[in-house]
Amino acid sequence: MVADNQDILRIRPVETSHIADLIRIAEETNLSHWSAQSYLDEMKNPDSVMLRLEAGNNSTIGFVVGRLVPAGVIEIVTDAEIYNIAISESEQRNGLGQLLIDAFTEACREKKVANIWLEVRESNYQAIAFYEKNGFDRVQTRQYFYENPREHALLMKLTLKKESA
Repeated sequence: MVADNQDILRIRPVETSHIADLIRIAEETNLSHWSAQSYLDEMKNPDSVMLRLEAGNNSTIGFVVGRLVPAGVIEIVTDAEIYNIAISESEQRNGLGQLLIDAFTEACREKKVANIWLEVRESNYQAIAFYEKNGFDRVQTRQYFYENPREHALLMKLTLKKESA
């Protein structure tokens, strides 16, 4: 079990050679489908944040994909969105998701991001509890946001820096 030997874990940028691993992990964890081309296109975006959790044998055991997005018109503010975050099924419940969310949050802090946003299936109680433990607040419900199965999404937000009054 990788989690028992945390010193061999590394957070690395995603490279094209890792896309098959991302697709495999996404499929086994029932994330919304992204094609290899979708990941390639995201990699080309300069505002993309794509990180992978690598075990000592260089295998990918988790990843997070998100993007910095402009959030203000009058004030220049940058927010970020998490599109996908997952840990390989065999490595779940070992605290490894925390490593990914911490790395993504740190990358956002370095870029002076004000808020991180994400959507999560309304029925994914485990993920919702994880996000709330990490300071995300429920903002609203997006009706029938997901397909297969059709389901509402919770929009959640983590405030990294307080807006000036």
